[in-house]
Amino acid sequence: KNTKNGIEDLTKSMIISTGVTKVLSAGFNMISNSIDDAISRYDTMNNFPRVMENLGIATEDSQKSIDKMSEALMGLPATLDQGAMAVQRFTSANGDIEKSTDLFLAVNNAILAGGAGSEIQASALEQLSQAYAKGKPDMMEWRTLMTAMPAQLKQVANAMGYVDASALGEDLREGTITMDDFTNTIMQLNKEGVNGFASFETQAR
Repeated sequence: KNTKNGIEDLTKSMIISTGVTKVLSAGFNMISNSIDDAISRYDTMNNFPRVMENLGIATEDSQKSIDKMSEALMGLPATLDQGAMAVQRFTSANGDIEKSTDLFLAVNNAILAGGAGSEIQASALEQLSQAYAKGKPDMMEWRTLMTAMPAQLKQVANAMGYVDASALGEDLREGTITMDDFTNTIMQLNKEGVNGFASFETQAR
């Protein structure tokens, strides 16, 4: 009986010890991830103005962009790093950091509203950035966007006079309409919505 009690006590101790170890491990991982995020954010805030300066953008304008993104992304599952990379790409194409910042926030809200997984969302932002830089999307880039935010693309298409997103994508690829036409509509719907739908900003949150 004593042996049995001893084994039971030892088993309980091992279970408790394992549980404590798991809790501590999870805690350390959370701290480590927080530190990594803080370092990444610090690096972004320091490097972003330097990168933008090479594109002819004043430091104060770069800081305004970072501040605006930091405030707008609060509470959303998107990182400042993702925003900085997208804004850099957009700005390299249009030379306008203010427009590029608004464009990233609008596109990001539309993608988040689409409700796809984080990998698909990141891929969609990447593909759209590439398409914007080139001036039009290829079929693969458009399909990625369709996967990430089908309802939101349909809303954009409707706002631009199309029945569905497929027709919109075809005209974008053929150059009948421009990426500026497309992205300007996304920015408009980010604030206003269309056909009774909430704005992309509201949908995302």
